[in-house]
Amino acid sequence: MKKISKKLLCVLLAGMIGTACVSCGPDKTSEESSGAEESTPKYTLDTYEFKQITSDGNTVTLNQYEENNPTANGFVEYSIFKQIKDKNYVKLDVETDVDLVGWIYYYNTAKPEETNAEKFFIEAGSTEFKMFLDGFRVGARGAFDKTLTKITFQNVDSTKVGTFTFKSLSVSDRSFDTNEDWRISNGDSIIGTKPFYGGCITYLEKLNQDVCEYMDGAGNIVVDRDVCVDEVDLLSESVNLVNIYDLGREIQPSYYANVTKENGYDPDYDPEDKDSYYQGLSGVPIYNPIQCGDFGGHTPQIIDYVYKENYLYIKMKAQEWFFYTNIQANGYIECTYYFDDGGAIMVDNVYTDFSQFYNLENTSVRTQETPATYFIYPFNYFYCETKQGTIFDPNTAEQNGTNQGKASMRSQVTSAEYFYALNGKNVVDDWCAFVNENKFGVGIFLPNADNYIASRGRRSNSYNAEKLNHLYSDQFFSFGEDEIIPSYAAMNYSYINPAINRKMVNFIPFEYTYALFIGDTTEMKSVFGELRDSNTLTNEHLLDTTKGWPAK
Repeated sequence: MKKISKKLLCVLLAGMIGTACVSCGPDKTSEESSGAEESTPKYTLDTYEFKQITSDGNTVTLNQYEENNPTANGFVEYSIFKQIKDKNYVKLDVETDVDLVGWIYYYNTAKPEETNAEKFFIEAGSTEFKMFLDGFRVGARGAFDKTLTKITFQNVDSTKVGTFTFKSLSVSDRSFDTNEDWRISNGDSIIGTKPFYGGCITYLEKLNQDVCEYMDGAGNIVVDRDVCVDEVDLLSESVNLVNIYDLGREIQPSYYANVTKENGYDPDYDPEDKDSYYQGLSGVPIYNPIQCGDFGGHTPQIIDYVYKENYLYIKMKAQEWFFYTNIQANGYIECTYYFDDGGAIMVDNVYTDFSQFYNLENTSVRTQETPATYFIYPFNYFYCETKQGTIFDPNTAEQNGTNQGKASMRSQVTSAEYFYALNGKNVVDDWCAFVNENKFGVGIFLPNADNYIASRGRRSNSYNAEKLNHLYSDQFFSFGEDEIIPSYAAMNYSYINPAINRKMVNFIPFEYTYALFIGDTTEMKSVFGELRDSNTLTNEHLLDTTKGWPAK
């Protein structure tokens, strides 16, 4: 390990005050680099135009939908047969008084045998729908010239006949780099993502407080603020606080439905090949739309985005997590990231499933991860203020099917290892956090969650490159044998899920908001308390089972 030399200013200041340690790193701003990743928030005010390639304008009637027989009613079909070259961004102008499911068909102009059909969803009342075509799962980069062949629409409203007008279809050369960083900052914190990860949160950084990652004398990796860099073996002065070790960590929603072939769920995989999917606790894959990608390392499809200086909106088509075989879920995840005036990072969420499974009312309630948050492992103390007292616990273990969950601070468990599954009614002010021993870390505030679940995996605070053997890490990270792996890329993690217990429902948006804050627990309590007291964030609709997904 290389010892970082002390800067002259720090030498002088430390000499002036004797043995006291001065926080001597430069004040970080959003314009400085961030170790392995560029920290500078960049934003694009897109200037792009659409070119109309087909139009219609006739109003048609769409048959009423049969929920238990999704294919009973035919689609209205429009022929196109237009070459759009490498353009990947399409816009539909429509009028509809019912929810619609549609398909857009195209092929590789140079290789007509390479065909593709993409399913999409349009809400009733919409007049415009835009999406990036997925380009045979290579991302919205216009990798080949395409020929559009047809587009179809189906009414999915089971209560009425639909009235629909397809006005026009247009295309644009708008594109993006799947590996670019999309970040916004309020001058105190940075939140960021990459489209490669489906727009989930892959980056959190605290600015202006000398937050450093370093190796302590016992060989543990530590992250703390107000660090005097001459006293430590420094790894980084700009620290990503999100664990991105694989596609399944990060910070993102992850939804579930207990569906089988009896519900129309029949994913394309070989159940006899145990190496083709993650068997999980049940031994079989389940429907699990997730934002960041799948177990096999395949990344999701960005449908649309808006990237401005002070907010970031992502719409993506969820990926089924359990497979190696690159299976898309039929559901849109929408996230909007912005900052509250009090410094909190705000995240608005919408999930709309259009899988067209049937008999969903007969499935069981599932714990929805809203979101699953994976913080770096130096934040190894779970902190939560409950009606039974304050939890400040470094001993939480994995939620792996064998360890017991503690429903309250005083719950008695018989196993040596345990995690927390706190009843939401017992959590004071609806927030909790993972922090270090000095109570500095990241907190999450999600009012009206049913449970607050917390666990930790690989609880060592030291991790070397020779132990990095996961498929995703081998594919996307490259470290030398003797290198110290930064916390964001290590298998160790600290996990919080403010869980909402719901059954998944087709075509009905599931909406909620949560907030994140980087700081100490006193600051978290103040910032989250202000959000609560000002009614800025309440999620009151989660208490009403007639709105969103039903709780039964």
